[in-house]
Amino acid sequence: MTYTTRTRGVAVRRARRTGAVLLAVGALALTACAPMPPTPATGPNPNDAPRAGEAAYAEPGPYEVGVTTIELSDRPMEVWYPVDPEDIGTGPRDEYFIRDFVSSSFNELIPPEVNPPYVTNAVRGVPASEEGPFPLVLFSHGFASYRVQSTELTTHLASWGFVVISPDYLERGLKSVLGEAPAVRRADTDVANEAIEAARSATTTPGGALEGRIDGSTVFPIGHSAGGGTTLRLLSRPDVVSGIPLAAGLSFNQLEDAAELLPPGKAVTWIAAPRDAVVAIANVRQGFTYTAGERRLVELGGSGHVNAFSDICEIGDGGAVEIARAAGIPVPESLLALGNDGCRVPPFKDSAEVWPELHHFVTAEMALEQFGTGIDRFGKGLEQKVVLYPNGRI
Repeated sequence: MTYTTRTRGVAVRRARRTGAVLLAVGALALTACAPMPPTPATGPNPNDAPRAGEAAYAEPGPYEVGVTTIELSDRPMEVWYPVDPEDIGTGPRDEYFIRDFVSSSFNELIPPEVNPPYVTNAVRGVPASEEGPFPLVLFSHGFASYRVQSTELTTHLASWGFVVISPDYLERGLKSVLGEAPAVRRADTDVANEAIEAARSATTTPGGALEGRIDGSTVFPIGHSAGGGTTLRLLSRPDVVSGIPLAAGLSFNQLEDAAELLPPGKAVTWIAAPRDAVVAIANVRQGFTYTAGERRLVELGGSGHVNAFSDICEIGDGGAVEIARAAGIPVPESLLALGNDGCRVPPFKDSAEVWPELHHFVTAEMALEQFGTGIDRFGKGLEQKVVLYPNGRI
């Protein structure tokens, strides 16, 4: 049977071991020619987990966060990593500017004074903690976006003892969508594979800033929207044991590829928003249904497509779309929903109100599913998967 737990708008589904075929609520009707969903290999009811009702990972972890940029063969990659608090120094918090990621022609339309910075939770150029090596996480951004779109999440993971890498997927990036495509187009998995190898090279480079700090033996992919598709495609790698697609699903047209995208033995935690106007929640639930390995589904009721999963709504006064509108720049219809779905409050919640839920679920999944007792050094005592966020703010 399928267990569903709701905490003020947060719904978590976890399937117990059973020989029956499991169907997620709201999944699309299947025709006779569609493949039948597999019988998943799943774990225990999350309600039985020790301290399951504690939002243990909603707040930042014990580390400060450093950031650096590594140049791949044809694009940059951002890297966030744990830093011992006594080594963080007094340097300014790193910041980025949304107009650095738009096309030249679009940039010319924006008045010079319209360039709000987004201040992140990381400091550039500080030494990495010597407590490593730390597990390697690959973050993949969405369509019409950029590598630093979700620094609230990536820095949060780094504060809990992960090294997070995030390359620019230029082929689907904001600059490309606005008319400035890369000279050579590459598959997303090709970019991801190079990013992983670059991280491994960084940890084996004598005298490098990240020497000995990255455990690249296993890779844990997380991706938002189109990046969720990248995450699923990476499940075929032998060094990937699980994935976390955010605001990404499995459409009816993808069912024939479900067995390849969702191989047995690979765990998937689906995190989405029921009111997402870009990715239908039915497709997310369908992805959950067709997951052959261990699976979970978390639904954040206060979020749309971007407010919980990225920094985008908090850039400037109302997000990137509102910046363009304020400057009198016509925003293509195709980008409106991608850029502000979830930003309007109400009906949605401010990002700062829904980030903790996302941070908790992602970090708990990473810490407990992949590393078992390795998280015990933080004194959480969470022996099984944590899936509940009590007194949810959404």
